[in-house]
Amino acid sequence: MRGLADSTAQLLLVLSVVLTTSSQAAGIEWTTAKKEEWKRSALEVFYHGYDNYMLYAFPHDELKPISKDFTDSLGEFGNPNPPQCHQGYQGVALTLIDSLSTLAVIGNQSEFEKGVWWLAHEVSFDVDLKVNVFEANIRLLGGLLSAHLLASDSTLGLMRTPYAGQLLTLATDLGDRLMEAFEASPTDIPYAWVNLQKGVGHNELLVEETNTAAVGSFTLEMGLLSRLTGNPCYEKAAVEALSQLWGMRSPLDLVGSSIDMTTGSWNNRLGGTGAGADSFYEYLLKAYVLFGRTEYWEVFQGAYRGVMQHYRSGAWYDDADIVTGRTMHQQFQSLQAFWPGMQVLAGDVLAAQESYWHYFTLWKAFGALPERFLYGHGQLHSNQQQYALRPELMESTFYLYQATQDTMYLDAGVAIIEALYDLNWVDGGWASVQSVHTRKLEDHMPSYFLAEACKYLFLLFDDSFLQKKNYIFTTEGHVIPVLSKFHEPSPASAQLEQLVQQPPSPLRQAPPVKTMVLSPDQPQLWQLFQSMKQHFSSSSTEAPVAAVDSGHLEDAKLMEWIPADTLRMMQERNDASALQECASQHSQQGSSSVECAPSQQQLHSSSQGCNSIQVDDQSAAASFVTSCGGSSEDNGASSDVHQTSVKPASAALQRTKHTGAVLPAVKQKPDALRQRVCPSFGHPQVQVISLCHMVDVKSDHSCWSHVDCGVESVSCRDRICSAHGFCQAS
Repeated sequence: MRGLADSTAQLLLVLSVVLTTSSQAAGIEWTTAKKEEWKRSALEVFYHGYDNYMLYAFPHDELKPISKDFTDSLGEFGNPNPPQCHQGYQGVALTLIDSLSTLAVIGNQSEFEKGVWWLAHEVSFDVDLKVNVFEANIRLLGGLLSAHLLASDSTLGLMRTPYAGQLLTLATDLGDRLMEAFEASPTDIPYAWVNLQKGVGHNELLVEETNTAAVGSFTLEMGLLSRLTGNPCYEKAAVEALSQLWGMRSPLDLVGSSIDMTTGSWNNRLGGTGAGADSFYEYLLKAYVLFGRTEYWEVFQGAYRGVMQHYRSGAWYDDADIVTGRTMHQQFQSLQAFWPGMQVLAGDVLAAQESYWHYFTLWKAFGALPERFLYGHGQLHSNQQQYALRPELMESTFYLYQATQDTMYLDAGVAIIEALYDLNWVDGGWASVQSVHTRKLEDHMPSYFLAEACKYLFLLFDDSFLQKKNYIFTTEGHVIPVLSKFHEPSPASAQLEQLVQQPPSPLRQAPPVKTMVLSPDQPQLWQLFQSMKQHFSSSSTEAPVAAVDSGHLEDAKLMEWIPADTLRMMQERNDASALQECASQHSQQGSSSVECAPSQQQLHSSSQGCNSIQVDDQSAAASFVTSCGGSSEDNGASSDVHQTSVKPASAALQRTKHTGAVLPAVKQKPDALRQRVCPSFGHPQVQVISLCHMVDVKSDHSCWSHVDCGVESVSCRDRICSAHGFCQAS
């Protein structure tokens, strides 16, 4: 057994070495032939999954690649306790629906057309099945709408037999069934679950909890459905939900993740950019690109600045209290790997590069991205070590290569493909991983692997499909053409105007600090101390996991007993001394009740390593921020930062910013960042370089001419490139 500090240092050293060598290693000599070779490799990744799905699982929902079997999993998504079976439900060919846009991108006309006609004639959503509305929206509705638009585009040549909108009919039927979740809600926030046949609440227990991503990620699919059908109800419902959600933000322009949809209030004040929040930010930006409404851009700008001010911790993004901005968790979630790709689309390329290489470091260290990684400790999460074939790192790799044309990202794509073959390949497809440490596989290939991961890997090496039109990608990776008709006046104009007028929530007071009380009638507390000491003083050398997960004692099941501030001190010391000192004080005083919360003296005690403690005088609570290796914004050179400061009660909340100790140099070629064509926007703490979403056609590094802002081709028509780099009405 090895001490936690030793195992933490060991893993951090590994990550540092990987990050250093990734920037120094000689890359592949990239020629046209070499890109063609790796394009074929990316195609092989797709077909190994797709062909096995069609052989062993079609028309069911998803493939079980190890057993070469199927699972009808649509009712399980987002459900922590999924039912063992769904009587009478036999799937809706979910993986086929998710794969259609990828088939179009890679140019498989025959398979795309066969899939369209099979779905048009064989699939019905009139099934007695309770589904997660968010998952059904992004996977099914988004997949059908994307395939409909692609099939309707005669210039692509995907349909040899005349197509008359059959998939739009199917999508409209599904959209009507999902609308029940909005219409039955006592607020504008939709229910998270709906029975496709019976609606909401018919002899079923209503689930009143939902999350920010689920509420804020309907604008693309529902907006498209309204534009294509002429029925405004879908887009209005999506915007009304988004408007209520944005009105719940804190005065710091931060949103939480868990929502009570019946009251329109937060279940807790924890916010971040990972699970439960991710696509909320993504859809604000992409809805602006697709529909051209500046209201989306204004809200995105506010939300993005809030994140960069209060969540950003160098290359990482903390979870924090949305009211105070105090860090609550220092953990990376694999879903956060989408963030650099979104930053590229927004124009913040430099910040995107910084975060990307830290995330890629984790991939190199483990051969995949673990579901959660505690960067405050340099350790895997104790029980969320899986890799479910998530595509977000591939997505950001593609975006960054598009923005910089730096072949480092092609090298990264090669490393990702090789890692997939090393870890995830089985004879029957691509298997998920139960733990990146044990490398034990799971018998599941999620549909989004073919919809997103394979698509982005292919486009990394061959983006010829994107040269024909301007497209936006949904959060499921479905391609949607940016058409001028989508920029026409919105049927939800009134709702959009209300969106930007929403004031933040008036909630400003932090809840009282939860304390653990020692008293004679709680003799089990001493056993708690011993258990905690054991957790902090030892760790398996084979599987270094965190005994404390950034404030959560999941292994010891003691979260409700120990105040978060005491935990932060315990984490800093890597032992249970804080609690032991409290217990000793209790024994010496012989008092009946002693609060074990940190004192002001304890808060200012010296820390190990590069740590910074900031104290809010109003609550006398420690805000623990890891700040190893701060760097110069100018040249990226690292320098140690170690400071302890006390904030005046009247001072605005501040965050310690830093970058990682080791950061690869950005190898910029003469044409690198060639799309950086518009002025920057931002504020003193956030530097954002805007780039035009469209191509700089004139290559004059100016986005003020109409031809630089193409909507359907290279002509701007009646659109101009705005000051922040996107097309808008002239």
